[in-house]
Amino acid sequence: MGWSVSRHSEPSRKLALLAGRLRTLRGLAKRDASSDHIAMAAEKLRLAALGVIKAKRALNQEFPQRDPDGRKSHKLDEEEQRRRALSPQAIAEECSKGHA
Repeated sequence: MGWSVSRHSEPSRKLALLAGRLRTLRGLAKRDASSDHIAMAAEKLRLAALGVIKAKRALNQEFPQRDPDGRKSHKLDEEEQRRRALSPQAIAEECSKGHA
């Protein structure tokens, strides 16, 4: 059963920010911007992704029925660890590879 969440919810707004950061990073990569600009955009993308994870985790805590068996929480933990472990260069490569 899916739980509806308003498009004005915190995760939805954070996803919009994440999409903007991703567009910025891809645009910089496409324009062959300096590595410093790309690294800064990649770090902002990482922070936006971590913000989405944090908002989703808060939503799950606020509405425990959304994650009764804890699978979503476990997946969020794994995604957070993966995002924290990536270097800005790896993030930039991952995003530019996905766009090419």
